[in-house]
Amino acid sequence: MSKYRIQYILPVLVLGILFSQSCKRGENEGIITYNIEFNDQEREERPVIDMLPNTMKYYFKDKSAVSEISFMGMFRTAYISNVHEKTNSVLFYFMPKGYSSTTKFREKTLGFDPMPDIILTETKETKDILEFKAYKVHVSFNDTTKEEYDVWYTKDFDVLNPNWHTPYKELDGVLLDYRIKMKGISMHLTIDKFSDAPVDSAKFRVPESYNPVCPEEMDEIFDRHLNMF
Repeated sequence: MSKYRIQYILPVLVLGILFSQSCKRGENEGIITYNIEFNDQEREERPVIDMLPNTMKYYFKDKSAVSEISFMGMFRTAYISNVHEKTNSVLFYFMPKGYSSTTKFREKTLGFDPMPDIILTETKETKDILEFKAYKVHVSFNDTTKEEYDVWYTKDFDVLNPNWHTPYKELDGVLLDYRIKMKGISMHLTIDKFSDAPVDSAKFRVPESYNPVCPEEMDEIFDRHLNMF
């Protein structure tokens, strides 16, 4: 092999190795499917829970992300973080009407129910969940009568502020196993599967057919629909 060919091939090989090391599967784009487990006692007290889907989709691409719960075109709620437009949006659709509330980054917006007395304690424990390295965080509360539990998150996905709409804002990683509430409805979400299939950029835009409202009005819309039964 000539000296010229060696000088040409070596840089290509080095770049290939660096690229393979720096780009993990699904780091920049993908779809996570979560299973949702509802609280049995709440289910007895609130019949609307039986109408809610038991899965959630999490789409991410180029640092933007969407959390979406939907059911057969009849119901949809979504939280969109659009990095390019620097906006956070909340969507709610209950056939036949859709509503949206959009604010700029760092402006007040609507998310899942807050947990004002939450205490997040990072641990040194890790494990693999599917093919991703997960980190354990212990969750406790100033109110010691509340149940303590653990959540798991990963740093394997490149998403900006992935938890802006949850009580876990300070965790810089995508949650894989965690608990949240939406209008008093408890949900335990656990990752079920992951796909690195391409994500349509339209997912990160608010549909033009949705009626824009302020965060306060959106909060009232959630209340009205999730307490109608």
